[in-house]
Amino acid sequence: MFFVFSVFFFIGCAQVLLVHGLECHCGKPSDAIVSMRIVGGRRAEPHSFPWTVAILKNERMHCGGAVITNKHVLSAGHCFKWDDFKSMKVLIGLDNFEDLKNVEERSISKVVIHEKFSSTAVRDENDIAVATLNQPVVFSDTIVPICLPQPGEEFADRVGTIVGWGRIGVEKSSSKVLLKASLRILSDGKCMESQLAQHLKPMMMCAFSKGKDGCQGDSGGPFLVFQPDGRYLQAGIVSWGIGCADPRYPGVYTKVSHFIDWVRKHSAGGDTCNL
Repeated sequence: MFFVFSVFFFIGCAQVLLVHGLECHCGKPSDAIVSMRIVGGRRAEPHSFPWTVAILKNERMHCGGAVITNKHVLSAGHCFKWDDFKSMKVLIGLDNFEDLKNVEERSISKVVIHEKFSSTAVRDENDIAVATLNQPVVFSDTIVPICLPQPGEEFADRVGTIVGWGRIGVEKSSSKVLLKASLRILSDGKCMESQLAQHLKPMMMCAFSKGKDGCQGDSGGPFLVFQPDGRYLQAGIVSWGIGCADPRYPGVYTKVSHFIDWVRKHSAGGDTCNL
């Protein structure tokens, strides 16, 4: 069965700024916090990925996304292409759907889908979108923007992390709590050796680990890489694949580093780590 599951680095992001007396770094959870649903994943430490958001449509899990400024969320183009964003809401600072205390809820005032987005029966191309929140959020222990990569930065052979509340498998329900799973990022060469080769484009990357994958509802969520400086950055966006955790087909992600200038342009006016 086939499913489309459908995760720049701001100059100011490297600065350490104070938010209500707390140091704010992009891509780094507060020290006060850290002491898909995802197929094959495990429970994430609550609020350990505080940039991750849930996008709901008609009160049901629709897609994931990541906070990149106090006004903007980065997600997949296919999350909005065929659905009215006015029927959606964004939950920010969420960990557990059964505990919405202190979770910020926003509607979406604008969505920009990449102008070269296209879709076939198998894959989505240029699958990226920036959603503008109707009101800014204030960064805190549980809401932190993600760092984004340098233009053209590559992550082949690195281990990345996907996070989300999507389905735990084909025909299964969404997770109530945020889950995470570790996947190895394949080189472009290895990716082209898979059975997906004829559908791949340079702005896509593949990742795979046995029994682990993003699935429906994880669409648009961040694919993260942990950096030596102790921060996460968003290498990819959960885009498409065949099945869920099928060993013949690695998951495919939008390469964020391919779109840095585009992301900067469409998130201009948003703040990173400041009031």
